[in-house]
Amino acid sequence: MTLKFKTSNATDFKNEIIKLINEGKLSTWKILTINSTEYLKHIGQWGDKGVIKLITDNDNQYLTSQVFKFDSYTGKVEDFEGYYLGRFCELIFVNFTKKFSSIDKN
Repeated sequence: MTLKFKTSNATDFKNEIIKLINEGKLSTWKILTINSTEYLKHIGQWGDKGVIKLITDNDNQYLTSQVFKFDSYTGKVEDFEGYYLGRFCELIFVNFTKKFSSIDKN
């Protein structure tokens, strides 16, 4: 499952999320870099199972969030992605209410 946040500038939106996490202002999240790609990892719940990748579209109008599981997790990504994306939505709804106008689910 992916969530697509419609926004005026997806790259700025993504960079602001990463910046605030790196500054410690969003303390329940950290940035995990794997092969030069930055992922969001929840420190408390679900972070031991996988990460969230933020993707911007070519038109820079959508910021997409997608959950990926760690190889060490033996279950399916579907077992926890709804909960993980819920935590991510909480992050967005509390801190970035003016950065997006709608959300689509794929």
